[in-house]
Amino acid sequence: MTRRNSRRGGDGEPDVTLNFGSDLGAPNAARRLIKGLLDDPEDPIGDDVELATSELVTNVVVHTDHGGELRAWDPQPDVPMTIEVEDSDDHVPHPPTTPPAVGGRGLRIVDEVTDAWGVESLDGGGKIVWAEFDRDQRPPP
Repeated sequence: MTRRNSRRGGDGEPDVTLNFGSDLGAPNAARRLIKGLLDDPEDPIGDDVELATSELVTNVVVHTDHGGELRAWDPQPDVPMTIEVEDSDDHVPHPPTTPPAVGGRGLRIVDEVTDAWGVESLDGGGKIVWAEFDRDQRPPP
């Protein structure tokens, strides 16, 4: 996991935003929204972005009480795509060192499919989990 400050407030308005509650349908809604940014079937990051988005939104739905907000920037072509998932819970997630019998693999998946990811605690409470996907670092599908 690479740590750095998120893009929050850095590069203008996100290309897409989704506010979601503690709704089991939120991960699918997030995937559909992100898929709209990735309309090229040959995009080398497409499947990984959708998977990581689904995992991060699922973590908020499962582990918090209030839902959160998904934001994504895709500045193509030479800058990595960034997604952020913000929630009001102060707990900073870490991938488990040994996989549990059921569930708990989301951050391991995020770690495998992203080029960088991290967590930023917010001053007023809560956190942002961010992930980057660099097309320049990926072979074509």
